[in-house]
Amino acid sequence: RQYNGLIDCVVQTVQKEGIVKGLYRGQTSLLLREIPGNFCWYGVYESVCFSQIPEGGTKRDLGISTHLLGGASAGVAYWTAFYPADTVGSQIRANPLYANRGFVPVFLDILRTEGWMGLYRGWGITALRA
Repeated sequence: RQYNGLIDCVVQTVQKEGIVKGLYRGQTSLLLREIPGNFCWYGVYESVCFSQIPEGGTKRDLGISTHLLGGASAGVAYWTAFYPADTVGSQIRANPLYANRGFVPVFLDILRTEGWMGLYRGWGITALRA
């Protein structure tokens, strides 16, 4: 085993790679996914719910099925729109070939070598889970 627990992993990582590179690798892709992704999620959820409000009614008049449909639609929209950023971040964090490269070079390399399908690998199960 390389590590003897969580604390040992953190200590070795910081000693070997430093705090920023070791503990915050891939954060650009996380921000590129989370900030617009949550904006997208909220917009789709509210749009679905709003479209189902009866004339003269309010959101309180909606049934649970409408909220579930809104949430599911929002989850799928969130992951569809920004999944490539998640793929790039996962590669930066887990693939030694990309460990010291930035978001754009890794994105372009995956796009060049694997195409759009490479950027969306794993999307189906993620969207189903959403």
